[in-house]
Amino acid sequence: MTGSLCRSRISRVVISGMLATLFSVAQAPAAEFKPIKPINVVVPYAPGGGSDVFARAISNVIKNEKLSPKELVITNQPGGSATIGTTAVARSSGNDHMLLTFISGQITGPLIVGKNAATYRELTLVANLALDEQVIVVKTDSPFKTIQDVVAAAKKQTLSIGGTATGQEDQLCNHLFEKAAGIKLRYFSFNSGGECVSALLGGQVNMIWANPSEFKSQYEAKLVKPLAVAKETRIPLLKDVPTFKESGYHFVFHFFRGIAAPPKIAPEVLSYYETLMRRVSELPAWKDKYLGQHMLSPYFLGSRDFGQFVAKNEALFADALKELGLLK
Repeated sequence: MTGSLCRSRISRVVISGMLATLFSVAQAPAAEFKPIKPINVVVPYAPGGGSDVFARAISNVIKNEKLSPKELVITNQPGGSATIGTTAVARSSGNDHMLLTFISGQITGPLIVGKNAATYRELTLVANLALDEQVIVVKTDSPFKTIQDVVAAAKKQTLSIGGTATGQEDQLCNHLFEKAAGIKLRYFSFNSGGECVSALLGGQVNMIWANPSEFKSQYEAKLVKPLAVAKETRIPLLKDVPTFKESGYHFVFHFFRGIAAPPKIAPEVLSYYETLMRRVSELPAWKDKYLGQHMLSPYFLGSRDFGQFVAKNEALFADALKELGLLK
């Protein structure tokens, strides 16, 4: 074999080896993400509220079921109609050890506050896990026994209704009900669901908007009576309470509870958290101890579907805010 021929054969072998190595590298799957330190879950509302309970329930399930090598640490960062905590996460671009509880009110907050408040477009939406329900509740001794009684009376006199905050879920839901029923109620804003219940029991308002978990103990004590729920189907644990739609008032309200993350996280990081939340949503510990006890509805959506769902609700909420004069 001549020297030139030998060198040519060696070159072909070397080149073939290099190509094979490059091909194998190109075909290698992306490294799987696993957290290497505690995951900070920002709750942009005060301790003890619905979002706080939601975050801690997720954390407990993950810890008890050993779903993650690192624990979830809850950080409450309330203020500015949830825009302070939400914006803090939006400004933490690429942080793969940070999550955010994300609910319906975090759509409306930035719309009202305006610039400098981060919207969902500046976040990575990970997954939705549940729907909380909006219910009109009266005292047990109220003259209103059905939602039709409320509508009939509201057409003759001014009735009052309480809700948590201005421009948030309760007021938006109330506006949709008013439109569907052709009535006008006097809306009173309170700082929390607990304040709403106290106002109802104290006779300050005729009725309130509330999530089931906010009036559960009073319902069990037979102090209050739910009249109608703003969802497509009845709540299993409140099976005698009709929906607004079946009562003749055609509207529903999706009060969602989900999880978001900072922008620009890697695809494998998003995949990890989306899968983690899916696993949480499928466990009996989640279904029984959180959804069951707090009377929420299971409603899992992956990242892409959650994004579409939020966008659709933003359009609905923006229209309602404009009609209420809260958004120009």
